[in-house]
Amino acid sequence: MAGGKQTPRQKLIGMMYLVLTALLALNVSKTVLDAFVLVDQGLQQTNRNFERNIELLYNSFEEQLRNNPERVQTYYDGAQQAKQLTKELTEQIRIWRAEMIAAVDKIPVEEADTMYLLNMQAKDNYSTSSRFWLMEPVDGGNAATIESGGPNTRAFILKEKIIEYKQNMLAILPEEYADMNLGLDVEGKFTDSHGNEAEWQLAMFDRMIPVAAATNLSRLVTEVRNAEFDVVRALFESIGSGTFTFDEVDARVIPKSLIVIQGDYFEADVLVAAYDSKQDPIVTLGGRTLESGKIRIPATSEGQQKYSGTISVKGPDGPIERPFNIEFIVQKPAATVSADAMNVFYMGVDNPVSVSVPGIPTGALEPRISGTGNRLISRPGGGYIVRLSQNHDINQNVTISAMARLDGQLRNMGDASFRVRVVPDPYPEIAGQTEGTISKEILAGAPIIPRMKDFDFKMDFRITSFSMNTTVAGDFLEWRANSNVQTEDMTTAIRRATRGQRFTFQDIKAIGDDGRQRNLPPMVFRIQ
Repeated sequence: MAGGKQTPRQKLIGMMYLVLTALLALNVSKTVLDAFVLVDQGLQQTNRNFERNIELLYNSFEEQLRNNPERVQTYYDGAQQAKQLTKELTEQIRIWRAEMIAAVDKIPVEEADTMYLLNMQAKDNYSTSSRFWLMEPVDGGNAATIESGGPNTRAFILKEKIIEYKQNMLAILPEEYADMNLGLDVEGKFTDSHGNEAEWQLAMFDRMIPVAAATNLSRLVTEVRNAEFDVVRALFESIGSGTFTFDEVDARVIPKSLIVIQGDYFEADVLVAAYDSKQDPIVTLGGRTLESGKIRIPATSEGQQKYSGTISVKGPDGPIERPFNIEFIVQKPAATVSADAMNVFYMGVDNPVSVSVPGIPTGALEPRISGTGNRLISRPGGGYIVRLSQNHDINQNVTISAMARLDGQLRNMGDASFRVRVVPDPYPEIAGQTEGTISKEILAGAPIIPRMKDFDFKMDFRITSFSMNTTVAGDFLEWRANSNVQTEDMTTAIRRATRGQRFTFQDIKAIGDDGRQRNLPPMVFRIQ
C-alpha cells in the first residue's frame, strides 16, 4: 500500500493479501475463500448500522431545523447535499459490483445484485473480474486500445468519482473542518499483488479474486458511509450539538494456530472490529500500563506462558474496562536440515535437501550454504537442490544454515554439517557382462558401457579410451581405442578367435559430468 498513514480500506486490502497468501501457503482448498464471505457479511451489517446511525443524525437535524431554522438551514442543506452525493457514489458501486458478479458467474445482473457471496460459483476467477474493471470500455470504444486501468475503464472512472466525491464533500464543510481527513485515498502509488508500485485501480482490482473484490467494494462503501457520517456530524456539531460513535471499521482474522498439521484443518475466527481512531485505549498487563496499547513480552523461558490484563476505553457514561487473557508457548529454536537421499553431498550431481523449522512458515525461511561457488536452489515442489562447486575441497564439510526472517530480521535457527564425497567410479560392461564366457558373435563390435551400481544419483560417464589384448599362437597382441567402440582391428581379431581364446579389456578410462577422469577395472572374456 501507499506510504504514510493508511486508511482502513488500505489496511483491509493488505490484510486480504496476507490471509490469501497464508491460505495458499497452507495448500488448503479454495472453499476456504468463503472466509471472505464472512468479512463481507460483517461489512454489509456494518453498512446497515452506519445507515441507521446516519439516519438518526439526519432526524436530529430535522428536529434542530424545526427549533432553530435560521441557524440550522445552511448546515441542513449541506447535510442533504452530502446525503445525495453519497447516494450517487454508493449506488454506482452497488451497480458495478452486481455487474461484476454477473459477469463472473454468468447470471443476470438482477440475480447478482441480491446474491449472497457464499453462493458465488467462481470465487477465484480473477481473470474475468480483472478484465471487467481494468480492460472493458464503459462507453463504447475498442477494448484492444484500452490501457489496463486507464481512462474509460470502470476502475479509472470509479477512482475519478471518488476524487470528485471527496472534493465536493470537503467543499460542504465549514472552514474549521477544511483539513478533515475523509480517507478514501486513491491518488499516489500503491502496492499491487506482485509487490510493485501501481496506480490505485491496479492495486485494487488487478488479479484480485472476485470474492475479495466484492468484499473490498463493500468495504469501500463502508468508507464512503464513514466519510458521509464525519461530514454530517461536523455540520451538526457546528450548530452546537453532536453525537459520538466509532469512526473506523477493520477486519480481523484470529487463527486458532498458525501451525497446521497435514491432514488437519486450518481454523480461524473472522470478524469485523469497530473502534475510535481518535482514542487510544489504556492497556495494562500484569499491573503495568503498556505504551500505545501494544503487547511485547520477551520469551525468556520455555513452555506455556499465561498473562492477564485489562483494556479501558472512554464510553458515553465514563470509562469501560474489560479483562483479557493471553496464552502462548515458547520453544527453543530448532532447525531440521536433512539430505533427501543420503547423509553426504556428492560432487557433480544435484543433491536434494529439505530445510524446515518447527513453527516457522516455509515462506519465511532463507537458508544459506557455506563454501565459495556452492549453490542452494529452490525446487518447484518444495525443498532445495545442493550443487557443489567443482573447486570445492572434498575434505571440507559443507554447512547449511536455516535462516528465518522474523519481524523483518534474519535469524539463524540452526546449522547442519554434511560431508563431501566424489561420486564412486562406474563399472564397465560389454553386452551386459563384466567377465566370463561369451560368443565371439556377441563380443565382436560390442561397445563398452559404464554402469553405476547402488548409487541413487544420476551422473553420466563416457569411455574415453581402452586397450584390448589376446594371445595367438604364443604371440601377445594388443590394440588401443580412443572411445568406447572397438576398432576395426579389434573386431576382426575377435571374429577370428578360436574356442577358449581369452580377450582382456584394460586401461579403461572414463570421464563423468564432474570432469574427473576415472580408471575402471579390467574385464576378461573367454570365447565359448
